[in-house]
Amino acid sequence: MDLKELALHSKGILFGDPVEVINFSIDTRTLNKGDVYIAIKGDRFDGHDFILEAEKNGAKAFIVSKQIQTDLPYVLVKNTINFIEEIAILNRSSFKGNVIGITGTNGKTTSKQILSTLLSKIHECHKTQGNKNNHIGVPFCMLNLTNSFSSSVMEIGTSQIGEIKTLTKIIKPNIAAITNVSAGHLEGLKDTNSIAEEKGDILKFEHSVGVAILPRDSIYFDFWKKKTNARSIYSFGLHKDSDFRVVDPKVDLNHLVTNFVVKSRNEEEQCTMNGIGIHNTINAAMALSVCHVLGLKLSDVKSALERIEFPERRLSLHESFKGSLLIDDSYNSNPASMKRSIDVLNEIPNKTKICLFGEMKELGNDSKKMHTEVYQYARERTDYLLCIGDEWSGVEAFKGSNDVLFQSHQDLYDRAKSLINQKSVTLVKGSRSTRMDIIADKLKQ
Repeated sequence: MDLKELALHSKGILFGDPVEVINFSIDTRTLNKGDVYIAIKGDRFDGHDFILEAEKNGAKAFIVSKQIQTDLPYVLVKNTINFIEEIAILNRSSFKGNVIGITGTNGKTTSKQILSTLLSKIHECHKTQGNKNNHIGVPFCMLNLTNSFSSSVMEIGTSQIGEIKTLTKIIKPNIAAITNVSAGHLEGLKDTNSIAEEKGDILKFEHSVGVAILPRDSIYFDFWKKKTNARSIYSFGLHKDSDFRVVDPKVDLNHLVTNFVVKSRNEEEQCTMNGIGIHNTINAAMALSVCHVLGLKLSDVKSALERIEFPERRLSLHESFKGSLLIDDSYNSNPASMKRSIDVLNEIPNKTKICLFGEMKELGNDSKKMHTEVYQYARERTDYLLCIGDEWSGVEAFKGSNDVLFQSHQDLYDRAKSLINQKSVTLVKGSRSTRMDIIADKLKQ
């Protein structure tokens, strides 16, 4: 597609030559030479202020919503975010492959990574880049969707009511999967029932031709089953009635893999997945169920599980001081993901277990209660609990215990370093804004 065609579809005005468009960028920091830069105006920045920087970094053209001074060609549109949505919808309408939409409170990005890796073993697979799963990121990722791909795996997030419905209308999934629902983004979605309702909007298919993939272990399984207009439903999980059931999951710390069996009506496969974490076997079962729906044999794709590259700072393993082990899970946090990470730590035998926790954000009025629950959960399964942030101050159990609440990253780091030895394993986790990644990086060797 060239700039002239883009201008026509978006009712924009072309200034300059109708150069061919290969790829787009909305961030000058990651812009590659030859990209078309789209200037987005947000609440805290205006992409039009970075036109000169985009030129220096090699942009070949621009999509803008106001006149600019440049010798390069550009398309002037009314609203650049609307432009992204319009071209995304255009690309989706002409795409002949299958689109798989994934949502859930936890595990979206990891599940997307697992599924896209499995599908890539068989054919060219398009996917959401990084964690671009919001109202801008989702349509932006569809700007490079072409029929050179056989499938597309799209991750969909939400922070407020109605967002899933809007994004689902853009990507129009043939297959929709929900990983789970738990407390998270409670400032925009008041409780888990609201989250379940919101996530369930991904299950509303055009013309009732879609396939729903649902977590059998969730208390909302029956709710989603009734909500969807899918022509067929498959379930996954540990539950005995799961269509794709995870059996006997075990962590192999010596080889840093997780072994498990997936049982379905017609197949039973022994699987080995890169990384430690029993919870990821459930994400793998979801991915394998999608493969089945697409007509693929589990035996043909399961070997790809051994080369899964998990997203950065999600239970990534590193060597730390004195030959100790570090689990960097500092990407983000909510109560359910905290507990899952604690479970991973608890699965490691014969090690002193140290937790370094930042706050969990966006929990609204339930914040104190949820921080207390996570504290108690960790206290029963670990040896040391070092926390930072005001949200932890409401946990009464800190008073008179050996656990410590710190006021600075440096103090927490110094205490952690004094505890670490060859027989210890340290878990670092917290919401993104708490910058626990700083401590994780300082602990890496």
